[in-house]
Amino acid sequence: MRKTGYIIALTAMAVSMQSCLFENDMSYPRVLADITAFSVDGQESSTINTGSRTVDIVLGETVYIDRLEVTARGISDGARCPEFPEVGDIIDLTAPVKYVLSTYQDYEWTVSATQPIERYIRCGNQGSGPIINADNRTALVYVIETQSLQDITITDMKLEREGSEIYLVETDGGTETVAEEPCVFPMEHVDALTGLKFEVRYNDSEGQEVKARWTVAFEREVVPIVITKAIPWCYHIDVEATYGRNGTPYIEYRKADSDEWTRFEDLVVDGINISASIPGDNTADSPAERLEPGISYELKICSGTTESDVVTVRTGTPDQLYNMGFDDWYSVMSGSYDIWYPNINDSYNVWDTANPGSGKFVGSLTTPTDIVAVPGEGKRAARLESKTAVIAFAAGNIFTGQFGRINGLGAILDWGTPFSGKPCALKGYYAYQPQVIKNAKGEYAGLQNTVDKCQLLVILTDWDTPFTVNTTDGIFVDQTPANPNIIAYGKIEDDKDTFSDPEADDNGYIPFTLELEWWRPEAVPTYAVVIACASYKGDYFIGGEGSLMFVDEFEFVYD
Repeated sequence: MRKTGYIIALTAMAVSMQSCLFENDMSYPRVLADITAFSVDGQESSTINTGSRTVDIVLGETVYIDRLEVTARGISDGARCPEFPEVGDIIDLTAPVKYVLSTYQDYEWTVSATQPIERYIRCGNQGSGPIINADNRTALVYVIETQSLQDITITDMKLEREGSEIYLVETDGGTETVAEEPCVFPMEHVDALTGLKFEVRYNDSEGQEVKARWTVAFEREVVPIVITKAIPWCYHIDVEATYGRNGTPYIEYRKADSDEWTRFEDLVVDGINISASIPGDNTADSPAERLEPGISYELKICSGTTESDVVTVRTGTPDQLYNMGFDDWYSVMSGSYDIWYPNINDSYNVWDTANPGSGKFVGSLTTPTDIVAVPGEGKRAARLESKTAVIAFAAGNIFTGQFGRINGLGAILDWGTPFSGKPCALKGYYAYQPQVIKNAKGEYAGLQNTVDKCQLLVILTDWDTPFTVNTTDGIFVDQTPANPNIIAYGKIEDDKDTFSDPEADDNGYIPFTLELEWWRPEAVPTYAVVIACASYKGDYFIGGEGSLMFVDEFEFVYD
């Protein structure tokens, strides 16, 4: 979970100056008690979710879940928990463990771990993927309809943790005998008509040998020739299909209003599974070598004299957001300061900043500038500067969405603007001049005297409405793959001083391309969150005083 406090960092500072928030000496502020860091030796990942107050750890196969060494820990400033483990402690996460962190109130956190075990059974002429049930240690393996069950070739197998050994269990007259030597793969000419049994051996955390008995059945199936998935992008379509290994497969496609099919043979065939990217060279510059955007296409998979049903999909369009070049701005006077907005007028709500919450105290941290990456009439860029404003550090930023209002000691704002494109990347230009961090504290104390970093962030989601961030109530966007609403994600953090970069232009700008990871490629976005920030730890009120960032000419890239 990443808190998005850098968008509203200085609103907290601004409101804290208003003494009217405290009606009497017995009115205590709400101070949350969070776990800010937690990891164990041998983990694959550790996800901290402040909304649900959970720490979810994914372990590698070779570690023992009942003997985990803590390698990092941290709780928020002012929080107390005598039972919370220290670095070097050994903990048992066989079952979830609860910790109560206290400030003015108590907050119960749950730390849990999962340990995914990669299990597979591979054989010749395999059909659909095997069904493996780890709870009752059974597996069902499918082979194509022409494969004899009395002459199976098992090419590889793994049923328990890494390093385990598999022994064949033979049955003779009702008596089971375990082979003296472990199986060596491939195992050829195996009679699996009535199923097979295996004993899998590995050691537990105490060094004691564990023997797990598995039962594996084999079944023939009729594999259909069918397109199982067709994911349209802007200029190409990703296709997945199955076929029964009869003949040489190929794909035919055409525009929905055309009578002429195009044959496509550049397929990846893995057993019964087929994958392809039509028309193949989706990075080609020539439009003739790409599909057309916004067009309905028909596809079918063919093999010999057999072909699948036709599937129809529509390619996307190369959509962009308003004012991605940051040329349009307007301002509103507040006290002695101009509050700048990165839109042409107040009828547009695509981009916003923290200026509405901080401007009347320290002025706008994000402003228009004539220092641009691409010169031209009317061209401007966005200038983002991080400052210390009275009692709090504030990072210069710009984001798609709308600043809402100050709320207690925090703020409410809406993240995201409507968007339905499926880009592969965001490109543009930025210039950055970082400063040394002098205000690091808490679990980030190690950042003291290190160089600040800028941040570029893109999140594509399927929200029904913009996401309302409420810093007072601790409501933030979960920026991990565990968030089911995130479709695509990309982030750049860099401490490079581009003004000293020989590759930069005269104004310090360098080009960037932020590649997006499509966590759910089959989904179509409804909202886009695009953020630039001059201090990457601004959400923790940490950064370099005077870190300066310029951004210009953003553009989504499509393939």
